[in-house]
Amino acid sequence: MPTAIYPDEALAIARLRQWSYDRLALASARATSYERQGWQKRNTRQFNAQLVRVIDFGRALATLDADEQAALILAYRDRECYTAIAAALHCSERKLAYLIPGARQKLARVLDRLNLL
Repeated sequence: MPTAIYPDEALAIARLRQWSYDRLALASARATSYERQGWQKRNTRQFNAQLVRVIDFGRALATLDADEQAALILAYRDRECYTAIAAALHCSERKLAYLIPGARQKLARVLDRLNLL
């Protein structure tokens, strides 16, 4: 039952997948290097772009309703079929056919407003 995806929605899906990859990398400490790499100035500030992306995307995702968040994560991060998503959310596949595209559009609008696309 997939519907047509607009370019902004495709970018939102890409950001969702990047968020899940970055989150996993941060959780398993693959994003941090604890080796000392020589002398650094005292006022030098380093930041981890993965951490910033995870926090920013998490805030954007939190603006969606819980069922929209779950549907997007199950569909695009976990790549579950509509039947499994419908069973997990206790709804019909027909409702998902409306819920997922609407959630994609909402997420794309939020990410665009926050300049995260």
